[in-house]
Amino acid sequence: MNLFRKVFKDSKPIIGMVHLQPLPGAPGYKGDLEAVYEAALYDLKGLINGGANAVIVENFGDIPYATDNELITNTAFAAIAARLRNECDLPMGINVQFNNFEAEWAIAYSCGYDFIREEVFAENRMGPNGVCISSGPALMRLKAKYPKDIAILADVNVKHTFAIVEQPLDFTIESIIEGGADCLICTGITTGKSPSVDDVKEMKRIAGDVPVIVGSGVNAKTVKDYLSVSDGAIIGSSFKKDGNVMNPIDEERVKALMENCR
Repeated sequence: MNLFRKVFKDSKPIIGMVHLQPLPGAPGYKGDLEAVYEAALYDLKGLINGGANAVIVENFGDIPYATDNELITNTAFAAIAARLRNECDLPMGINVQFNNFEAEWAIAYSCGYDFIREEVFAENRMGPNGVCISSGPALMRLKAKYPKDIAILADVNVKHTFAIVEQPLDFTIESIIEGGADCLICTGITTGKSPSVDDVKEMKRIAGDVPVIVGSGVNAKTVKDYLSVSDGAIIGSSFKKDGNVMNPIDEERVKALMENCR
């Protein structure tokens, strides 16, 4: 059975984002790790109480993202992730910006998380964070060395980056599937920007039986349209107060979107 479907019990999950404030090692860190945890816990409870189906914890505040974080950053992330896991019975995932697959696997493995989001799995891309080389070969060897049923959700043409060398969409998708990812993520070009419904349909056509979820831009008005052609969605901005990704989770916005899914 596909591990994505096993984790989410064959449902079409709405996965909410817990965006961590800057961690130690990041330029914006304010010197109070407990405050970072408390803000994350507030958002986590808002997602749970609002009815979200799953959660991703991400070091969203660590702008500009590094492709190789300091040890203290990853350790602080793990400490918070472990505490959050104890507060939540939903499926939970880890995303360590930007494409820090070793930290993602280590934290998910050690803290009892169910999946990771991998931005650059079978492509070579570049952007404001530098150059990201395909992580798939090294990640799958790490998984073989430290095996666990942790699903890998892999972006296709991930937002905020551009291809170093363009490659056909079908080649990219087939490479991700062949490489061992459990789910594909279709995104817009930046946070909060939507791919088109036709983009999702085309990815689904190529992916066949492998799940495809939408990774950006879904809101209460469009969620039904996207769920009609996809296997779920990751939602950040639309769950935040005033729809602003920099704000805390708004439990009422979560409830409203989840109501529209029914």
